[in-house]
Amino acid sequence: MSKTRQSTIDEINLKILELLQEDCKLGVQRISEAVGKGISTVHARIKALEEDKIIKQYSAILDPVLLNRPTLALIFVTIRYRVPGEPDLVSQRKFCQEIAKHPFVQEVYVLSGQYDVFLKVRTTDVQEMNQFIVGFLRELPAVDRTLTMFVMDNFLETQELRNLSHQD
Repeated sequence: MSKTRQSTIDEINLKILELLQEDCKLGVQRISEAVGKGISTVHARIKALEEDKIIKQYSAILDPVLLNRPTLALIFVTIRYRVPGEPDLVSQRKFCQEIAKHPFVQEVYVLSGQYDVFLKVRTTDVQEMNQFIVGFLRELPAVDRTLTMFVMDNFLETQELRNLSHQD
């Protein structure tokens, strides 16, 4: 049985997190030099941040254009909570969990307001996006309507939490 503990989010840990976000392959020695702490201290801090799920995962950021997924669409979805012929109400969370399994879907958000769900979807071209929207998404009984916007240009796309160690 593992003990859960709360990592202290001090300036050193914030700097470690910023460095790892910038380059998750950065070695512990380099991080320890950058934060002015010993290697074993930095290693222990990183392990604690991982165990406390502050660091959720390490991943490579791939270039979608070079990997033939250049077409990006942002799709807002309105859910039909009562599907004809179905006795139960549609669960928004279950709907999102199912949509998230589709290989073209990169992000799924539950929303408040006019739309219920937001999707970030990448495909090879407009025809493949059309097949996803018309042939898959709109065929789901729970989907009432969609609003799709194609991204023409991208100036920032990140999962990074920026400026952590410079909060006022």
